[in-house]
Amino acid sequence: MISVAVKSEMVCGTCRMPMPVNTLAREVGCPSCGRPAALGVDLWQALLRDPLYNGPRLLPNEVRRSAAGKLSAAYIRRAPACQGCEKAIPASSIQAVVDQAMLRCDRCAVQTWVRRVPPELAGALPDITHLVGEEPDRLAGAPAPQAEPATFPCPQCGSPVAFDGVSRACACRFCSASVHVPDEFVYRGRRRVVAHWYLCFAPSVVVRTPAAQAVAAGLFDWEGLPEAAVDAEGNLYCAATQSRWYLDQAGRTQHNIDRVLWSMDPSLGIRWLQRDRPDEVRFLGCAKDTLLVIDAGGAPPLRLASATGAPLESAGVVAPSIELSLTEQGCLTCDHDGSLLLHKDGKLQRIGPDGAAMRVWADGATRSDTGEDSYWSLTSLADHPVTLSSMASTSIHSGPDGSLYLLDGNLLARFERGGRKVYCVEIGGGSADRQRGALGADRDGNAYVIRGDRLVRVGATGNESVILYAERDALPRADMSIAVCPDGSFWLFGKEGLAWKFDPRCKLLFASEKEPRPKNPTMREVMDQQLENGLAMINVQVEAIREDAMRSAREMDRLENERQARPYKYSWIFMILFIAALTVVKECRL
Repeated sequence: MISVAVKSEMVCGTCRMPMPVNTLAREVGCPSCGRPAALGVDLWQALLRDPLYNGPRLLPNEVRRSAAGKLSAAYIRRAPACQGCEKAIPASSIQAVVDQAMLRCDRCAVQTWVRRVPPELAGALPDITHLVGEEPDRLAGAPAPQAEPATFPCPQCGSPVAFDGVSRACACRFCSASVHVPDEFVYRGRRRVVAHWYLCFAPSVVVRTPAAQAVAAGLFDWEGLPEAAVDAEGNLYCAATQSRWYLDQAGRTQHNIDRVLWSMDPSLGIRWLQRDRPDEVRFLGCAKDTLLVIDAGGAPPLRLASATGAPLESAGVVAPSIELSLTEQGCLTCDHDGSLLLHKDGKLQRIGPDGAAMRVWADGATRSDTGEDSYWSLTSLADHPVTLSSMASTSIHSGPDGSLYLLDGNLLARFERGGRKVYCVEIGGGSADRQRGALGADRDGNAYVIRGDRLVRVGATGNESVILYAERDALPRADMSIAVCPDGSFWLFGKEGLAWKFDPRCKLLFASEKEPRPKNPTMREVMDQQLENGLAMINVQVEAIREDAMRSAREMDRLENERQARPYKYSWIFMILFIAALTVVKECRL
């Protein structure tokens, strides 16, 4: 069972003191001044939109924050636990509650209130079945909590007088004086702190498979195409930019950009995840146990441990600086030995892991037999090419076996690691939507090329076959990229969080669009919510002004009535005095 712990609070509109909101209620009372505050369904829906959307996506014990109007909340993905001893509450006990019940902890005897989502809140809390750990004083049929004892000095003898924060009349146990507790001490004695209460998701949202966990954790929530790479073990590395619209604590519309970098194993289990990276990643490369990361700023490559994502220490190594245009046009690839192959200014270059220049080809050849000035297309290249077109249209890719693949338009050429040319073939089908990310290869020398409406596999000797066709398989689609695993399985990536994985026989293993995920609010929905919150605040202010006006009118009526009644009052006094005087005179005559 997936559950999210929520801590919510607000600021009192009267005394401006913080108010814990430890229950999903329509009204809460301020512990400082006692004034009640109304909380509508719309306000709760706006506050809980982030926990409902991000909650199942969080990793265990990952904390996020949310705000809507006067309410703010911190939420964390964790299992419901006893408020007294932190012992986990069994999911079966929670799901067995039909309406509402009090569950007693068998370790510390502390009771935890559990109830199903009320019908009036079902629309605001989709996919939520139970609420756990709320304060019971606002729930029908639940006993009121005991107030925490507090003391204040006796005004007669100065001794501490204990009171429970509820009763206004107390007696000093030292001098037996009757004491009326002042308001400030009464409200100060209601000591309430912000406490966790839990949202329990429906079984349909429960994440069972690793693939569902990855989707629920928000890994597949990019907008544009991600950067992807696969290592020799088939682990996937992906860097993407995610965006989210939300309302901040002041009720303003905000747009959050989150750059994430993560890794999954071949069974689609999450290996590690990095959020809130400072720069956008423009290139990923895998070599042995190292992940090569190049950011958009053109800084030297960052080398991370592929198993953990932690930076590798490389004292004394000067990493090369990479031009941003190279990563944009697909003119950069990472070889399995950790070296970088660049297509720059019409030349192939190889840079070692230490930043030093290396020979392009393993056998030491440095130029093509056709000469440096005779390049017309890939077909004119012979063995050991160094000079290419000065145009940046040629995409390069290094396969797991060290082969180098060059893609230019409809032409694909393969060269062995030593530099021998294996083939140069013309690929059928439409032109590629993009050069970068449209090419991959497996350890057997098979190349995979996205050609508009089809995915083409070119064998080790140049034989061509169409393995996916849009009219038949609904894939590939416009503007997609590919990442090929060494065993021949492959990933296809599209925009808006779309990703598919196929085995070597093109059997679909995973489709992100088929996994359930909470809906991410759009900019229009957030702006509409901001407008609704603004109108609600205006209505509250108008109601407060109306109440003040009515209170002032009543006070003016009272004063006017007193003013009009004053002459009659004086007349009665004069009459009473006159009668009393007559009575005295009469008695004196007698």
